[in-house]
Amino acid sequence: MYTLPDTGVYSIQQIVTHPSGCKDSITKIVDVVPEVNFHLPNAFTPNGDGKNEEYIGSGFTEGIRDFRMTIWDRWGKLVFENTDPEQGWDGRINGVGSIVQNGVYLVRVQYTTPRGERRQHKAFATVIR
Repeated sequence: MYTLPDTGVYSIQQIVTHPSGCKDSITKIVDVVPEVNFHLPNAFTPNGDGKNEEYIGSGFTEGIRDFRMTIWDRWGKLVFENTDPEQGWDGRINGVGSIVQNGVYLVRVQYTTPRGERRQHKAFATVIR
């Protein structure tokens, strides 16, 4: 039994020796694919009660690149944009002023996986105050 140190492509060789002294071996390529998953909630409540105050995705994002999250109102106005998967939206237009009106907002997240695959997620974020 062996634990691989990280994701990647490895050449694994097994050598077996019979009690009579005969040996045999086999070599196989093992591809440990980096796991990336990202999920978006469907609502949040930026009302100051300390619960569910921020709209933020979750999942395993280690190794992703070129992250971009944009949030748009129903008239097509960009209300939030960021490039950090650990940063969420507080319900304010570009992080300043008062909280936006209750309603549904369009969310688009784009990023590149560690293997260079481009992914995109679209969701609706409902603001409930």
